[in-house]
Amino acid sequence: MGRTSPTLAAAPLQHWNPKGNWQKRLICQCVVQMSRGIMNVMNAVEFEGREHWESAFQQGGRGILSFSNHVSLFDDPLLVSSLGRTGFDEVRWIGADHLNFYGSAVKGFISSAGKCVPIIRGGGLDQPGLSFLADRLKLGEWVHIFPEGGRTRDPGSKMRHPFKTGIGQLLAAAKPIAIPFYHYGMHEILPIGRRFPKWGKKVRVMFGEHTLVTDDLLAAMTDPSDETDSALWQTLASWSYDQLRCLEQVVHPTG
Repeated sequence: MGRTSPTLAAAPLQHWNPKGNWQKRLICQCVVQMSRGIMNVMNAVEFEGREHWESAFQQGGRGILSFSNHVSLFDDPLLVSSLGRTGFDEVRWIGADHLNFYGSAVKGFISSAGKCVPIIRGGGLDQPGLSFLADRLKLGEWVHIFPEGGRTRDPGSKMRHPFKTGIGQLLAAAKPIAIPFYHYGMHEILPIGRRFPKWGKKVRVMFGEHTLVTDDLLAAMTDPSDETDSALWQTLASWSYDQLRCLEQVVHPTG
């Protein structure tokens, strides 16, 4: 596993400051409330299996790693802001492409206010953003990621496969509570190439059951013939895909 080069890491990190202040808290609250208005007033969100989501957050003592499919540039914050946690200290940390979200000081400040963590495409798994997210999970906080590694281009919004190995690394390193959810309809609210959301649309969100990642679970997933970390991470990434694929098949039963 190669290390991220200092040159590659320096560009996005110079605009990243995860510490909160009153300005960031204000920006975060404004974005959350605006997102909730767009999704719940201009449009409609229908939840299925919401009890699984609430149950995961009631466990206590573990970080929460939620993961979902990725359809539009603003699945987060538009959709994720509707999941019930709105305060700056409660909202998720999320991995974000360093080029789109940390390309300038202004973008960096706004993205930091949204608790976005720069992930360097092509930077490998040994990079500051992923380590930071793992640390947040170990501290019992909420992290959300899009394990496809980018938005799907499929006309029916079907997921990209295989998932990126980073989700496996986070699961193995932090042993969080993992909970998947699959959403359908964001491609109509904010299609690729459109800058402003449409209204009068409906988004369907389906939650899967949460899983407590334990040493026993990791041992059961370890291939005795290949006990390297990378092999386990790939197995966990495949497991994560299967969790979301079960939910996707509700929408695309024959796909």
